[in-house]
Amino acid sequence: MLSVQTKVKGTYMLLTSGIPRLSYASEGKGPLIIMLHGLLMSGESWVNNGFSAFFSPFFHVVCPDLLGHGVSEKPQLQKLYTQPNQALSIIKIMDELDYEKAHVIGYSSGAWAALGLLNHYSERLNSVVLGGWDFRNGLPETPEGKLSFDMFMSYARSTAPQLTSGLSLDDQESARCFFNELRKYSEKKESLFPYKTPILLWAGASDPYYTSMSETAQQHGLSMITGRGDHLSELNNPDKESINEIFKFIEYHEAWKPPVVC
Repeated sequence: MLSVQTKVKGTYMLLTSGIPRLSYASEGKGPLIIMLHGLLMSGESWVNNGFSAFFSPFFHVVCPDLLGHGVSEKPQLQKLYTQPNQALSIIKIMDELDYEKAHVIGYSSGAWAALGLLNHYSERLNSVVLGGWDFRNGLPETPEGKLSFDMFMSYARSTAPQLTSGLSLDDQESARCFFNELRKYSEKKESLFPYKTPILLWAGASDPYYTSMSETAQQHGLSMITGRGDHLSELNNPDKESINEIFKFIEYHEAWKPPVVC
């Protein structure tokens, strides 16, 4: 059973009935699109950046707060944050909403979560847009080794204080659990793009991951959208052209065709 929790900018926040419970914003009617946010963000990111309003006249847009984020539960139990478990939590949302299939847009750690859906539930996906993620290396290397959570938080506090200023100690520890799973990512452990599911890559031209993503697109014959932003601004302030291209990609792979957006 679903329960209404609060109302955010014209969208209703709901909670799934499973454990752990995820909160999500829901807006519009029609074929389902699930939008997965990045680390330290929430489903509201897709409301604030205009994606939800752009798609909701033609689709049912669902923007979860991923585990450990937003209003979703924030357990400090590492095994709950694995890629298979997080993918299953998204599938449970689809099941509760009575959708067999969905389109998925994932950005940064949301792209990592979308890869989990591709790895374990590709038959439930109509298409996937993967933004802002290095499919070769995952998190970046530093002179001290793979980026650590403490290094990430220090960088985030100095460059994006809006993401860290309201975090409690419990919030940080649940984010650490999520981060620990991202840190385990390795291309060698992933069957990279063996899927029949249509995939579109998306990155800002100033994103440090851009070069690696572009090379991945070429290697695997995937289409890629290049915006004008860096890693954070590409999600927070995307070009209208980028949103439109993503819309056209999803429209093309949807049996029910919404009106063409020019």
